Amino acid sequence: MMRSGNRGQKYSSREATFFGALAVLLCAGVFAQEHGPTLAERAFEKLRQQPPPHSDSFEFVLIGDTRSAEPVVLPEVFRQSIREWNMLRPAFVIDAGDLVLGGSAEGLDPQWQEFENTVAECGPPFIPVVGNHDVSDPATEKIYVDRVGPLTFAFSYGNSRFIALNSEEQGAVDSLSDHQVAWLKEELEWTTATNIFLFMHKPYFDGDWDRQWANVAAVIKGHPVKVVFGSHWHLYRYAGEREGVQYLVSGGGGADMHTPEEEGGFFHYLYVRVRGDQVDWSVVRPGSILPEDAVTRERINEIHALRDGMYTDPVEVTLGDSVERTVQLRLKNPYPVPLASTVMWQVPEGWSVSPVKSAYSAEPGEEVALPLTISASAAQVRFPAPEFSTTIPIARHGGPVTITKRLDLIPVVSAGHVPSPVVVDGDLGEWQSARAIPLRYGWDFDIADTADLKSQVRLMWDEQYLYLAVETEDDEFYQPYGGDIVWSADNVQLFLDRWEWGLSLTPKGAEVFLYKAPEREAEVINQAVQLAVKRDGRRSVYEAAFPASEVAPLQLREGEYFRLSLAMNDLDPSVLERPRHWAELTPGAGSGDANYPRFKVILGARAAG
Repeated sequence: MMRSGNRGQKYSSREATFFGALAVLLCAGVFAQEHGPTLAERAFEKLRQQPPPHSDSFEFVLIGDTRSAEPVVLPEVFRQSIREWNMLRPAFVIDAGDLVLGGSAEGLDPQWQEFENTVAECGPPFIPVVGNHDVSDPATEKIYVDRVGPLTFAFSYGNSRFIALNSEEQGAVDSLSDHQVAWLKEELEWTTATNIFLFMHKPYFDGDWDRQWANVAAVIKGHPVKVVFGSHWHLYRYAGEREGVQYLVSGGGGADMHTPEEEGGFFHYLYVRVRGDQVDWSVVRPGSILPEDAVTRERINEIHALRDGMYTDPVEVTLGDSVERTVQLRLKNPYPVPLASTVMWQVPEGWSVSPVKSAYSAEPGEEVALPLTISASAAQVRFPAPEFSTTIPIARHGGPVTITKRLDLIPVVSAGHVPSPVVVDGDLGEWQSARAIPLRYGWDFDIADTADLKSQVRLMWDEQYLYLAVETEDDEFYQPYGGDIVWSADNVQLFLDRWEWGLSLTPKGAEVFLYKAPEREAEVINQAVQLAVKRDGRRSVYEAAFPASEVAPLQLREGEYFRLSLAMNDLDPSVLERPRHWAELTPGAGSGDANYPRFKVILGARAAG
């Protein structure tokens, strides 16, 4: 038996005597001369150099099935996991097998080379466990032992002992051989660790217990084995606790998934915590762990400078008209070096943009203009509008930046003047001459269920008031709230220049809530705005009169204009599969998008006479 290490860290190679020629090669010096240290030996050497600060408090990572469906290229999700481990800094990482796609011995060299190159980027020690794709016959097994590491091994870290088993033994069928179980028994009896962890690729414990696992269960009984980890199934599954031992299957390291996500078929790794004799773990989905400099003020300023320097000429179109015109897409280079890239347009049905792809270049500080022709029929001048995207490869803070913005489409409507004040009573008899502007079922919802929700808005004005009426058909009215959370149920959310209002029928009656206002107190119930809400079956009418003081600095006079959007929020608690949703005048109004477009509303002329 060979042991090496310090501060309680030990590496046992007795398994090499039992199960392979590694010990012979090591004694002869052949392996060291021809190939250098194995992947496992390099990991254990790194582990020896990094003893735990506290013997009973540390973390490690468990992952499995990191191979891809292609012979050489490893999955990006595995590479992402490595980047995250470099941030999390666990004591070590154990990969529970299926490291490469495998195949015959003569095709393995480039696969193992790619694997070694990839895990070389892993900061924590990376400890491999053999899987069925890694070995398939004596020749591939010899390559694994020579290049990757022993088929079974054990090591200590802190107060714990880690034992790797070989589920791919030649001659053993769907279970561990008596020979290997005897080795395990010796390891268990020898150690005095507080915690013991077992690792193997195929989770025999999750199959026929009596045939595949009972012999192992009998050996581990009475020892402080806390968790047995398996892989092989491309999923995550907590297989339960039995006789004080917890069993886990974790095979989400990158191999293709065939199991529904709700049944564990998702990419993941386990972040395991050891605290004394207590062990727990978290299931981590790669892509959610970010470095401390993921978002910096410099990065934000850079993105804003790029975004603000890219825009189209405004395209004002009277609602109901067609459009065909040439506009300029303007892009400014904020860098002290030349910038070159390409613009691509995404064109919704009904619109036409030419050209859809344009290359551009700009000198330091230069603004360039790219002409393009846009067109749409009267029926098709609507949102969503065409949008463009471009990637800036020379971004200085955090890598390339992709900017996506939409055509600056501004629908224009006119609010009619009324010669005498409107009576705010929820009756729309005075509104017959006002144009009804429909609200589209929210762009965030891939449905247009007008049986559920259908809304339209009208606008009028006089010198004292701006008038608004929203007419809604809704299959279920629900508004149990008041105050600042009325938006979470049936409610009109109005965006008027820098003002934001909530118009609701609460249990206490009609209520106007002011969310935002220029240079005045907000987040309050407003008493100055008149509101009446009238309900009749499925139909609700919200009629409001905003005094001139409540829309300042807008002046209520002919030719003045303001920017408007609106959302009709809807919550139907009796339909469980239907979450809160909304209809909206422009896309993004209901979802809180900070840069949503708005209508331009012009205060129309007084009637003649």
